[in-house]
Amino acid sequence: MHRSKRLLAACAASGALVIAGSTSAQALDGQGNRDRVRAASYINADAGMPTANPDVKPGSSCATPDRSDMQKFSAVGTVANNVHNDACFLKDGLKVDGPASFESRGVGFISACPDPDLNAGPRTAVLSDQNGDGRNDLCFQSGYQLRDAAGDLEFHARLNNTGTAGRQTVTWCSDADQNGCADERIKQTITVDWSADGTASFDRDGRGGGLGALIRSLLSGLGLGRGFNG
Repeated sequence: MHRSKRLLAACAASGALVIAGSTSAQALDGQGNRDRVRAASYINADAGMPTANPDVKPGSSCATPDRSDMQKFSAVGTVANNVHNDACFLKDGLKVDGPASFESRGVGFISACPDPDLNAGPRTAVLSDQNGDGRNDLCFQSGYQLRDAAGDLEFHARLNNTGTAGRQTVTWCSDADQNGCADERIKQTITVDWSADGTASFDRDGRGGGLGALIRSLLSGLGLGRGFNG
């Protein structure tokens, strides 16, 4: 088991994606085979946990991802309503390893970027603030979770917001160069709409949906909507 972990970790550190479960791990080199690897990012409903999320489909997983959520703010200084974002690389029905990043844009921040092997091995996780706004927005992980526990062979992050309404967009991607997802092809995105009561949804610009969106649409049709931001 320890030898297998070292082999997987070495391949991950080299920037390769690795097929899980093969008798001899096969690195994919970014050409040909690697193109058939797909990213699957989803919101975990956290069933039975204090952070259980009723807005997320109970069966949300890498195979059947629920990729949108409406969530209530956490109280200031807490992560009570944090959102659990999980992800996999998949090829021919198998989970694939490799370095990856969760990258957050919009409101909110990444509140947890767990070490894939709980500091017990060579795998690493790095949480950082890429744009200097005081909010952590990039979670890099050198490989998937591999510590004989629930959630193994998947990547994990936690998202949080303590008071800024709007949309948080989180892209998860293969990221061997550890610089975010803009330059990557293997990626998928989830969205979380944060509000005080957990019921508001937002358009692509992060503005409120519902009645506000209807009013904006009507005013826009009359040429009067430029100053309305409801």
